[in-house]
Amino acid sequence: MTEVENNPSSSLIKDDEVDLNELFSVLWKEKIKIILITSIFAIGSVIYALNLTNYYESSSILVPRDNSENQGILSQYSGVASLVGVNISNSGNNNVMEVIETIKSREFLKHLLTFEGILPSIVASKNYDKDTKQIVFNSELYKKENNTWLKLKPSYIKAHESYVDNLLSISYEAKTGLVRIQIEHISPIFAKEFLDLIIKEINILKRNKEIESSSEALSYLKEKLLKTPLVEIKESINLLIQAQLEQQMLAQVHDDFSLVIVDPPFIPEKKSKPSRAMICILITFIGGLISLVYVLVNHYSLRKQN
Repeated sequence: MTEVENNPSSSLIKDDEVDLNELFSVLWKEKIKIILITSIFAIGSVIYALNLTNYYESSSILVPRDNSENQGILSQYSGVASLVGVNISNSGNNNVMEVIETIKSREFLKHLLTFEGILPSIVASKNYDKDTKQIVFNSELYKKENNTWLKLKPSYIKAHESYVDNLLSISYEAKTGLVRIQIEHISPIFAKEFLDLIIKEINILKRNKEIESSSEALSYLKEKLLKTPLVEIKESINLLIQAQLEQQMLAQVHDDFSLVIVDPPFIPEKKSKPSRAMICILITFIGGLISLVYVLVNHYSLRKQN
């Protein structure tokens, strides 16, 4: 028995070495094709990347306002309130998750769309002119000069899709209690101004809701006061009215009723995306792989035919 027969693994190794040598030989022989195909992908990636629109991200860090002082006023009279049929367990509620979900909601966006220029900036923006610092709108959808929609005006439902999917990003850190809100848009100025508007309007909305709730409670308590003959009950109702008035006054004091700004929104100077370098590297790498596969498949197909 020969040495090869005694050691069949050596034969396999030898075959592998031959195949590997052949592989490198084919790649070297077809190096011009490989370089050419890879170069085409590289040039194409540069052209593609340069034509992508820049996006800018403005962000703000906020902390939920501690309204325990408001709640503390009414909690002193919770027992009294139950006697006259007033539920104050939810008064002064400033749950941060409720605030976040409100910001994401369709109804809140519907309110924001009442401000001039918000709807076209969300759904019809095409580019940003750095010289004029103005948004360039899609001429097939919207004409800024006379504020005219050339096609059917998008609904707030359609705008909401872009709002939550492309523009808005909110995160909450339970450990620190900090809320981070980000707006990403092709216009750095709009990104900042829109974020300012969101923070301002959510505070106004929550404050007005608190004041409205307190006013309804006051009306109810005053009505009860007139109808109640018992002196003890009247004294209790007067205490509740005083507490509601104090709570309403505290709500009116703070402009930032719901979210307090720690780090205000800013006009970003650098783009947040796209990463053109990574796009070029990735497409060029894919082009290189395709060129290798093409050369090897072509070589072994021809060899089988022969």
